[in-house]
Amino acid sequence: MSYLWSLRMLNRIPLLAKKVLKADGSKEAFSLEKISRSIWRAAKDVGGTDTKLPQLLAEEVAVYLETKLNGRGEVGADIIGEAVEKILIEKGHAKTAKAYILYRENKKHALQDKSSLGLKDDIGLSYNTLYILKLRYLKRDERGRILETPKGMFARVAHCLSRVEKTPAKRNKWFQEFLKVMVNLEFTPGTRTLVNAGKDSPQLANCFVWPVEDDINAIFDTLYKSTLIKKHGGGCGYNFSKVRPEGDSVAGIQGLAAGPVKMIEMFDLMTSLFKQEGRYESGNMAVLNVNHPDIFKFISAKQSDGYLSKTNLSIGINNEFMQAYIKGENIDIINPRTGEVVNKVRAKSILELAARMAWTTGDPGIMNLSAINKGTALGNPLLTKRGPIWSTNVCGEIPLFPYESCNLGYVNFTRCVRGKTFDFAKLEELMWVGVRLLDNVIDASWFPVAQVDKAVRDHRRLGIGCVGWAETLTFLGIAYDSPRAFELAEKIAKTMYQAAFAASCDLAKEKGPFPLAGDSIWAKSKNKPRNVALITFPPSSGNAVICETTFGIEPYFALAYEQNVLDGQRLKTTVPLFIQKLKEKGVYSEEVIQKVVANYGSCQGIAEIPKEIQKIFRVAHDIDWKDHIKMQAAFQKWTDNAIAKTVNMPTETTPDDIEKAYVLAWKLGCKGLTVYRDQTKNGQVFNFGGGDKSFKERKCPDCDIPLKRSGKCLKCEKCGFSTCEL
Repeated sequence: MSYLWSLRMLNRIPLLAKKVLKADGSKEAFSLEKISRSIWRAAKDVGGTDTKLPQLLAEEVAVYLETKLNGRGEVGADIIGEAVEKILIEKGHAKTAKAYILYRENKKHALQDKSSLGLKDDIGLSYNTLYILKLRYLKRDERGRILETPKGMFARVAHCLSRVEKTPAKRNKWFQEFLKVMVNLEFTPGTRTLVNAGKDSPQLANCFVWPVEDDINAIFDTLYKSTLIKKHGGGCGYNFSKVRPEGDSVAGIQGLAAGPVKMIEMFDLMTSLFKQEGRYESGNMAVLNVNHPDIFKFISAKQSDGYLSKTNLSIGINNEFMQAYIKGENIDIINPRTGEVVNKVRAKSILELAARMAWTTGDPGIMNLSAINKGTALGNPLLTKRGPIWSTNVCGEIPLFPYESCNLGYVNFTRCVRGKTFDFAKLEELMWVGVRLLDNVIDASWFPVAQVDKAVRDHRRLGIGCVGWAETLTFLGIAYDSPRAFELAEKIAKTMYQAAFAASCDLAKEKGPFPLAGDSIWAKSKNKPRNVALITFPPSSGNAVICETTFGIEPYFALAYEQNVLDGQRLKTTVPLFIQKLKEKGVYSEEVIQKVVANYGSCQGIAEIPKEIQKIFRVAHDIDWKDHIKMQAAFQKWTDNAIAKTVNMPTETTPDDIEKAYVLAWKLGCKGLTVYRDQTKNGQVFNFGGGDKSFKERKCPDCDIPLKRSGKCLKCEKCGFSTCEL
């Protein structure tokens, strides 16, 4: 103890004699020096240099504790921590206080002590899930205090969705049914519904598409209204193909038109300025059709890393364009203002540039407008009367008409596993409940824009997807990139669609078909559905984390990894099922896990791990890009909306490989494609498959820990926060 301490602490010996009760139940002697070290650790992390100040602040903490304890013989470690936070804030050291709070939170996270969360676990969840629910989803009062348990959250959602039923008996029945599937983590609605259900103005949908006309007043009207939607939570898609090209005539004066790319820049900027509920960044999907005069400028827009960082880009292709590409022919370039052909270019030159830019930046993807607009039950059944769909939501899984939205829900595939078989009867049961649950979301929703409210109710579009596909395959002992997996994927998607369509038609008999059914392919059918579309496969990051399983139809991203937290502490996360399988074979050890971490999360080629385990635990970068596309195509065959999936490619991938991937996806009927080559972005925060591990950090707004890249998105492995193209 320093001379300064001993001089000041002569009258505080009683406090030094007390015992500290730690979180694990053990006890240790009270240490003023330990408090000082913890304050200094936090101060250094935010640039502090005064080595004496932590000692003085520690003494302030001691004085406060003496008053608070009032003669008690023991003091809890949590009480000491709260006292340090209080003194730091009161003495004007807000940055140090924040760093100290984060350090304490990370220590709790490392211990996995559920009691430290201050929550009642009334449905048997893990520490991680409870932590995430507390952080992002559980209802709070105006002072930020938690007001509900996990079961209470699901009850709040079930009450909100069941109260739209017509009779008390039905309200009670469906409250119980909805609550059961959510509490069992068998089916969960999208996170926007989990957060907003029960509010006075509940916007419960995640995905929106907006019209973009060649008129400045209409453009600013769309900008304003879509920003309102983002404020309440929701990503937005736009097709800019109607906007006249850069340098075109405006009011008869040549050279004044800004062009689509500048318009996109304006929308991107507004997304940065106005965040969801003031905290979370939203995102955009910008589409430009391949016959637009500015297509080359659009494709090349992201050459500067960070430009249009809140916007995903996709080129709108069709069968005519791809046939011209295959035959080496030209396509007409048309000015949307005049409808005149202004140029002819080789189709191959457009796709070649798109592939090269995707190789460099991750953008653009492709949007297959022909597959989206087939005019069938599985591809825009309103095509004949209502015209084509030109855009999707941010991640590409929901093609939507202007002003339309879609609410999402997720079947947990792992809950349909029975030993080494997949329970299709259970899947059908969940689909019937899920269709009604999501249809009720539409009736319970509020929107700040009248056109959106009308379009949502006119179409009643649903988007039922999944979580846990990769983990399900592991339970079944099936390799992700095997013919058995592709066959099972198609069979599951077919079962989902057929069960959902039957449930929708049955619901229509009770509540009526969707209002635009008379304009659809079902106009003359006696068996009309309640919903224009039913199935999609979104990224599902938030719901997957809540259900403690893998994202959507993606493979494992990593089996084990470490993340840097405050003061250089490294927290290790490992897939529980992987640990279980290693233990069953008697090969589990920390040394083996560390080898997986060092191998960028992959177990391939590690001698201690049996081949049968390596076969079923393949991560994204272990899988050939062709097999990624085959998996997407297998699910797409029975998906009436679309699919958001990242085709991961290793660093050594060439632009020619990406070009071939575009062609294969088109040939297999995929409605869109996103590729991501490892180390594409300067800001990639975590690399797999080789290469330098240096990174430029982007942190989670909730956890303040580094986000990890998964394809074109950054995700927080702790709470599930996800944002694309940062």
